[in-house]
Amino acid sequence: MASGPYLHGHHASVLRSHSWRTVENSCPHLIPHLSKSSLKILDVGCGPGTISVDLATRIPQGSILAIDPSAEVIHKARKHAEEKGVTNVRFEVGDIFNWEIIEGVEEGGFDIVHAHQVLQHLQDPLSAMKEMKKLTRRGGIVAVRDCDYSAMSHYPPHQGMDKWLDLYRSVAKSIKCDPDIGKRLHAIAIQAGFSRGDIDASVSAWTFSTPDERAWWCGLWAERSTKSDYTARVLESGLGTEQDLHQIARTWREMEGKEDGWFAVINGEVIAHNKS
Repeated sequence: MASGPYLHGHHASVLRSHSWRTVENSCPHLIPHLSKSSLKILDVGCGPGTISVDLATRIPQGSILAIDPSAEVIHKARKHAEEKGVTNVRFEVGDIFNWEIIEGVEEGGFDIVHAHQVLQHLQDPLSAMKEMKKLTRRGGIVAVRDCDYSAMSHYPPHQGMDKWLDLYRSVAKSIKCDPDIGKRLHAIAIQAGFSRGDIDASVSAWTFSTPDERAWWCGLWAERSTKSDYTARVLESGLGTEQDLHQIARTWREMEGKEDGWFAVINGEVIAHNKS
């Protein structure tokens, strides 16, 4: 089994978002489980590696193996680790469905298997969760976090923002992905074989409200709407036109300029304890 098309692609506007991510702002649910300095962690769908490298600094006697299907972003991740002087992290091209070919990956081989904003982009997130469970040692955890687009919120009201959200969710569903998966991560964990009592479910948010935050968030989405792989996916789907996308990009720029502008990204999280 292989992962399908990645809706966002790896345009600079996408990597700018991914490179902003840290343990603090992107996996707060995992922090209480990093008390041991010698953990062995698998980071699935690591992107440019900022979370992976941050995790590695928190477990100096441990190790991180981080994987991503894109050779381009793995190259960037290795460079990031080198620039930070972090040596207990290893980046390899690969995905959760073909872990057998990755050196150092074996069943029950990790204390923590982590995935951030990954399941929403998979056509078969349940199988991915099952594989993550398989790779976690008994007594270890699977830690997953994904957003719920249906719960995203903005102010002030703007029809253009409503159009963006409707279009994005429709395009994601057209390639059999679930943009709203954050609300049902615990349900997927149950289906994957975890007992409900062994699953800690939580929620956290990214909020973009200050002028700098709005400029960054709205700017990258304006660019992503017309220049990334997402643009091609919209046009291929027939659900939107170039005119629609340029209008949406202008909407993002308008939101950026609103002094009272506010945008919230709601993220569902689970810590699933592997006791089997």
